[in-house]
Amino acid sequence: MSLQVRNLDWLRRLKVDGAPEIGARLHEMVNDLVRGVNTLESQTNANLDGQPAPPPAIQGVNVVPHPQGVDISIQHDGNFYEGLGYYVDYADNPHFQNARTQFIGDSRNHILPVGNWGGYYQVRAKYPTGVSTAPVIFGGPVPRLVKGGSVSTVSLLPTQGAGTTRRGQPPGFGSSFRSANGAPPVRGTQ
Repeated sequence: MSLQVRNLDWLRRLKVDGAPEIGARLHEMVNDLVRGVNTLESQTNANLDGQPAPPPAIQGVNVVPHPQGVDISIQHDGNFYEGLGYYVDYADNPHFQNARTQFIGDSRNHILPVGNWGGYYQVRAKYPTGVSTAPVIFGGPVPRLVKGGSVSTVSLLPTQGAGTTRRGQPPGFGSSFRSANGAPPVRGTQ
């Protein structure tokens, strides 16, 4: 949501004896400030009207054993802005009590080095200044246990991209947002 400043037309028409251009100059200055704040809002994924809404929901997660732990692949095809970060929560129980959280940045693939430990996994996404999406649990309503390090050969899960790139795109080729129609996603509040 862009910064809205009231009374700009009144300010532009303001006249003061000895400084007839003061209204026009103040109007210019306020407009410059508004442009700067709106740019900052866009670059930081902030919302000037309140707490930013979480990103769109994650569609799924896959977790498979890897010789060093587990290989995690997050399916997230929604429309969102850059700056989105992903989190993996893992625990030794399907209720995620006393879970650990690992921030994995903007990549939707990660090798979590848990060795041969067996655990349950869920993922979330959030902007730095917002709240996270609802967690998506590997296995769905009945979480599935994954024992890490239980394979000797490496076959990585397909890449899901990073940042605003899509599956299969090389890193660094995303834009400041990702959408199906080419227009920036609508920023909401929670």
